[in-house]
Order: sequence, then C-alpha cells, then structure tokens
Amino acid sequence: MTKFNKTLLAAAVAAAVALPGIASAASLGYESGKQITFAKDLIVNDGTTINTPSELTLRATSDDATRIATVAGDAVTVKVTLTNGARFDSTADASSFVSNFAVGAQLGGAPGATLAGRLVGTPYYSANGQELNFTFTAPGNGTVGTAPDFALRLNSMQVTSLVQGLFTGNFIGAEITAQNAAGQQILAAGTTIARSVWGLNITSEESTNLASRIDVAGGSNYGRKTRFSPTGTVGGAEGVANTLWSPGSIIIDVTETQTTGNAGLAYVNNFSAVAAQPEYNVVATAVMSITVNGSNLNAFRNNNAFLNSASTCDAAGSLNGTVNAAGDTIAFTAPASNALFSSVTNAPPGPSTVYVCLRANGANEMMAQALTATVNVDYQLSTQRRNPPATTVNLSPLEINGNTLVFQNVNPGANSRAQSFLRITNNTADVCPITIDAKDDAGRLSGEVTFNLPAHASQHFNSDELENGSPKGTGSFGDGTGRWYVRVTAECNAIKASALNRNTDTGVVTNLTPEKGLGTEWLTPSTRL
Repeated sequence: MTKFNKTLLAAAVAAAVALPGIASAASLGYESGKQITFAKDLIVNDGTTINTPSELTLRATSDDATRIATVAGDAVTVKVTLTNGARFDSTADASSFVSNFAVGAQLGGAPGATLAGRLVGTPYYSANGQELNFTFTAPGNGTVGTAPDFALRLNSMQVTSLVQGLFTGNFIGAEITAQNAAGQQILAAGTTIARSVWGLNITSEESTNLASRIDVAGGSNYGRKTRFSPTGTVGGAEGVANTLWSPGSIIIDVTETQTTGNAGLAYVNNFSAVAAQPEYNVVATAVMSITVNGSNLNAFRNNNAFLNSASTCDAAGSLNGTVNAAGDTIAFTAPASNALFSSVTNAPPGPSTVYVCLRANGANEMMAQALTATVNVDYQLSTQRRNPPATTVNLSPLEINGNTLVFQNVNPGANSRAQSFLRITNNTADVCPITIDAKDDAGRLSGEVTFNLPAHASQHFNSDELENGSPKGTGSFGDGTGRWYVRVTAECNAIKASALNRNTDTGVVTNLTPEKGLGTEWLTPSTRL
C-alpha cells in the first residue's frame, strides 16, 4: 500500500468515527408474552398473508441519548424494512396503519400519544413492498428514561410474500431506522418479527399396562397365544378380563413454542396473531390417517383393532381399523370432525389423544413384534394449507410371556482353542417355538435361529451351527465381533437351557449356566450385523 493510500484510508476512518449518529445501540423487539411463531402449514404461496403481533417496540439506550435529546419539532423520517423475502401487503392502507403507531417519551411523546395528526406527507410502501416509509414531527425532545419508556411502538403488520422466509426458511425480520431533519441517523435496530414451525406436534405414550403379554399357555376354551395375560404370567389369561390391550396412545396437538421474554409456552399462531383466538387449529375438512406398523398383524383382522378415547379401550365411539393384505399394517381413517380428533379442531384447540386397541379373540394366534404408528394429516385445502410431513411414533411392543434366558461369554465358531455349546430342553407337553439371537462385542444384533422343540425334547447347538446355520433350525447369527451374548426366547412356560465352554487344548469344560440371566436384563441394540 502506498503512503498516499494509507493517508486516504486514515482520513476516511477518522471521518467515519467523527460522524455523529453513524451507529445506534437501540433495540427492537416485542413486549413480553407475544407468540411470534406461525404454523408453517399456512404458507401455501407468496399470496398468503399473516398479521404479526402488535407492540413491536423501538427503544433507545444511553448511547442514543445525545441524538434524541434535540429532536423537538424535527421531521423524523422512519424506514421499516422487512427481511428474508417478506413484503408489506399493499392492500393495508399505509396511512391508517402508521397513524396508530405510538410515539413515546424517547422521541418526546406523552403517554398514549400516537402519530395521528403528526404525519408529514403520506406514508407509503416501496415499489417492491419491502419497505414502509413515513415522516412525522417529533412532539418534543427525547429522554432515554427507564423501562418501559420507548421511542416508537408499531402495531400489527400485514405481511405477505412469505414462502422464502416462513416456509423454505423459518423466520422473517424487520429493520428500522430513524433520521432527524439533518439526515442524521438517530436510531437503528433490527429483530425477528415472525418464526414458523409445522403446526402439529404428534407424539405417543407407551402402554398403561406394560406387564401385559401374549399368553403362551392355552386355556379351557382358547388356544395358545390367543389371549393376553394382564400380569404377564404364563397362564394368566385364564379367568380374567384379558381380551383387550392397548400398546399406547397417539397424541395429536397443535405445536407450542416459547413466547417472547420466555414468558411461557403457547400454541403457534393461525393467520393473525392479533385475532381474539389466534391459535392454529386443524380445519374440519381434514382427514386423519393413522397406520399401525408391525410384522404380522393378521390376528387383528375383522375389527379386532380399533382406536378409542380410553386407555382401557372401552369408551363409546371406537374407530375400527383395516389390516392390509400383507398383514403388516392396520389403517385407521376418519375426518377431523370425528369425536376422537375434534379437540385439535376447536378454537382454542386442545390435544386429541387416541389409544390403539387390540382385541385377542381366543382364536387368532398373535405374534410378538415391535409396533410403530404413522400419522398423516390431509387438510384437503390445497390453496390454503400445506399438509405436514408424516410422523412416525413408537408404541409398546407385542410381547409373549414364555421364558427368556441370556448367556454370557459364548465363544465364536472361529475360536480354535475354545468351543461353546448350548443345550435347550422343553419341559412341557406342547411343541415349543424357540428363537435364539445374540449381540456381539461391538454391540450389534445378530440374525435369528428359529426352531420348534417337540414336547419333552432337547436340542443342542454349537457356535458354528448358530453362526452359519444348520438343519436344526432356520436362520443364523452371521459373523460377529468377539464373543456372543446369547438370548433364548421360548414360547412356552417351562424351558431349561445350559451352556458349556470346552478348551480344545486341555479338554477342560466350563459351565456357563451360572452366568445365565433372565431376559429382563436384555436391551436390544439398534444396529444389526
């Protein structure tokens, strides 16, 4: 850099520092307790219009004191600029809008003073609608004072062109500047004036009876695995009310977010934050679809699955589900006006809680399986609403009672110095379906080995057979890392199992059976081999 250029730069910096009012420490924000978040579902196109909250307040700080102290009688020019693609709605008359702005003591206003009768010229929007411009005569000299003193307080703004800011993005902002008659900037600040989230919050809660199990024991007038044992004990289905069980509830509610000033949660806004009841709600035209997902739900065909408003599944007004041809889903569909969902359509809204109910009819054999539910909401108003993305939530799994045993330190088949053996005995008079799986030292879940063990019979497996498969069962673990932590799940109530390790060098046999544990110790990994 030349000496000449350095001199010019130094002069420019000095001039900028010397210019009064080149920067402002003012703040712009809503008063406490305002909900500034809108439902993203509303932003269909750039023609959508919202009304922001009122009381967007510009406040000076002590750093601004000198600039506002001599404004009495000045024509103060204000520019309000919207950010992130938002535009002022030109159908909202700018003069009427601005004349109701409050002017506070920081610009010489008395309590309750507005800009009515103080405007110089006519307020106007810029050609592209991004700016609002107006000029007014300051009623007196300003003083910073103390809270809640302010300079200007704006009313609710009618804003459009929101796709960029509130659908693709999640906020829009406003910047405001005020200049005195000499063209000096006396106040400037910016803030977020509206945010967006999807309007519905869909969650689930687990079963209110986590002890209940599919009973592996048959009864006097029903077969094995065709009734629920409410306490989970084998044979517990006999002689008790056990035909219904709910794997949990699905809660469809309007989204809540924090209000300004961390004043508490509130439902997000519908189109207008200043309406008497501003909360978003579901339109009555909407269709609510809930799909329960499993692996084998055939037992619940013919109206043996339904939605209900009670955890005990016995309230009036159930909604029956339909099992698909593949048997892995149950579909429930109803208009939002259905009593099960109507709470979320009310003004103001509330949560709609529905319980998934499964009926054991004593004839259809039920299968243990994980359960989830997928919720879709179709507003059926393509010009006024965007459908929210589908939401999948967890339900409690369908589980059998039977016996579950786990064994530690089972060697892999690749261990040439030590072999492991597993022996399982069925001590019942019925054929017992059995599943063996494991997790390895890397924390991954293996494949499954399944087989039917005849009454009073035993079966023996070594590690090679479990890992690579054998005629003794269907499936295999696969190739794991390190040793196995093995789980044996038996669909009968009197299963015995033992495990041995044999050192191939010394012939020493170690009994692993003392390391056996109950299946309640088991936590299934999310990652498979």
